[in-house]
Amino acid sequence: MARPKTHSERTQIITRIIELVKEHRRITTKDVVAIFDLHRTTAEKYIRIAVQRGGLIRYGRCGIFCDQRAIIDFDMKRYTHSNKRA
Repeated sequence: MARPKTHSERTQIITRIIELVKEHRRITTKDVVAIFDLHRTTAEKYIRIAVQRGGLIRYGRCGIFCDQRAIIDFDMKRYTHSNKRA
């Protein structure tokens, strides 16, 4: 069983989550679990705190975004289909 994280370790992880979102414009819970080797529930808790502290936006089950523009870009990419039929 893993040892509990100290307050400073939790703070560093949350700060790093905020930095990653601002750097990559989007991050998912799955990404946080993989990067920091956390349990999914713990990752979700840290993400909730990061959203509050960092001014980030949680967009349904699509992830955490840095701003509204990143959400719009994500949706445009996701819902735009190219018909290349001849």
